[in-house]
Amino acid sequence: MLARVRIWCLAAAVLATTACHSSSPSAPSSACTLSPPAAPDWRLHTDGTLLEDSLNRVVFLRGVDGGGRSKWSPYMPFEYASESDFPAALASYVDRAATWGINSMRVPWTWAALEPTKGTYDMGWLSRYEQLVDALWAKGIYSVVDFHQDVYSECLCGDGFPCWTIANPMPPMHDCPMWSLEYLENTGVEHAFDAFWAPGAVQTEYLAAWDQMIKAFADKPGVVGFEPINEPASGSASAGTFEETTLTDFYSMMIAHMSGLAPKVLVFVDTTGINGTFVETNLNRPTGNFVFAPHFYPALNASIEYVSTGLQVWSNLGAKWNVPTWVGEFGTGHGKADALAYMTAHFAAFDALGLGGAEWEYSVETTLWNGETNSLVAADGGEYPVAQAVIRPYARAVAGRSISQSYDPASGTFTLTYTPATGITEVAAPARAYPSGMSVTVSAGCYDATSVPGKVLVDAQGAAGPLTVTLTSPVALSDGG
Repeated sequence: MLARVRIWCLAAAVLATTACHSSSPSAPSSACTLSPPAAPDWRLHTDGTLLEDSLNRVVFLRGVDGGGRSKWSPYMPFEYASESDFPAALASYVDRAATWGINSMRVPWTWAALEPTKGTYDMGWLSRYEQLVDALWAKGIYSVVDFHQDVYSECLCGDGFPCWTIANPMPPMHDCPMWSLEYLENTGVEHAFDAFWAPGAVQTEYLAAWDQMIKAFADKPGVVGFEPINEPASGSASAGTFEETTLTDFYSMMIAHMSGLAPKVLVFVDTTGINGTFVETNLNRPTGNFVFAPHFYPALNASIEYVSTGLQVWSNLGAKWNVPTWVGEFGTGHGKADALAYMTAHFAAFDALGLGGAEWEYSVETTLWNGETNSLVAADGGEYPVAQAVIRPYARAVAGRSISQSYDPASGTFTLTYTPATGITEVAAPARAYPSGMSVTVSAGCYDATSVPGKVLVDAQGAAGPLTVTLTSPVALSDGG
């Protein structure tokens, strides 16, 4: 039996309106009323390996990718029957994501969507993409604008580049279950990338397309990053040499170009698809300020036990380059027997390593892109069990340093420890992670678990620290497996 009595809030609805805290007189916790801090700017900046907001709080980006359904017409991560149905479909999509407690989404866009005909931009699609970004920010979810491609184009069994950039293109396709083999077996993919990496028209037109996106989103509230290209491929070049030279130089050029046009927006740098599979890269550190955004789909060690070890590799490289590491993609098929435990292990490793990341992926679709089954939800919006891995507490923004955090899904216990500075710390505490309510304790200062639904605010009130925040559940929760 517990030595002290706690007052439990017994329902998620109560969680949104009532502060839960220890009733023991000896407990250091103190509930108070705090106002959410008003940041002067939504943008983030880097401080070595840390991401910080405009209040100089350390920010942890946890979220999902707006996935595979974005790869072909109408180029949105959800389906809608007509233009008049778009607002409702958008609201449903974003509202569901908000219940997970995430604070970021990597939002794919393809050049084929923006410029389906050479020289003509589809402003209707661009408007819908803007509406998606706006709707996310209305829920406090940051966006990373990601130019997405896989095996170059829809006309090569993938997505990304317009078919008009290819000589003698095939009809667009999105029903190629073995699509990744096109990198190895399709000379058309090889030739297309060779043409892109060579100085010439394709790269010039690509930059013009990006300039259109930068113009639209450089000052768009909620947009914190641009990602030049998803999983770039080497074409006919040696993979290692390509990474060391061509790709490194390309990223240095793109960082300078994007930062010149949008100096307050971060650039997110990805590695190749094969790098994400083997968890190693020959990429050299690009010049400039950026966020390292590798992918993590280990093929040789696809086990729960390897997750922490593998992610440590990417964390170490980010530390070597002295830049933040944000894992832009990781995931598994929702039908995998241990999918929930496998994904839970990723978020646990993020906590331990101080990383952020986006799970691949969140689409609402009746047709699967190339047969992939990674979406967290089904066609009717019902969630697969693996979605539970995303619904967890974490430190959103910490006013302090020397930060450590951990979460035990089985007990619902979340612990955050840090050396405080002046300011308000925000902890994401989604009601769905605490369906029976929660208890909050802080070792110093005071907390507010009621002013902002889904968040716990903490003020150290001058305490020197270290300060510990603990969230607990009155009943055992899922074991993550």
